[in-house]
Amino acid sequence: MIFKLVGIAIIGVTVVTLLRASKPEFAVFATIATGVVMVITLLSALQNVVLAFDNIVEKSGIDDGIFTAVLKIIGIGYLTEYSASVATDAGCASIAQKLQFGGKIVIFLMSISLVTALIDVVTALVNI
Repeated sequence: MIFKLVGIAIIGVTVVTLLRASKPEFAVFATIATGVVMVITLLSALQNVVLAFDNIVEKSGIDDGIFTAVLKIIGIGYLTEYSASVATDAGCASIAQKLQFGGKIVIFLMSISLVTALIDVVTALVNI
């Protein structure tokens, strides 16, 4: 898997470098395309990990909603970071910073349900 990613990255860097010299307006699109190809390559491996965690959640008896919320939070973090990197590469560092801030707020809002579930679990353990 890592060799595929390194290969895609090297090809992408080469294409972006060549485009910056001849057609700089297309370099950002090549950067985005390289990132998308890398993410698609990773999705198959990531799918196996998610299925493994799903099996663990089923065996442990943890509420599926908690697991789903955690996966969404992780996904939002990665998507925000990737999008901010693309914005930075495009020369829009200010937009990238605002995107990261927005992602942190969304993660905070989504984590409230996890904190509530944690309090419920702790309360149930104390009452035992």
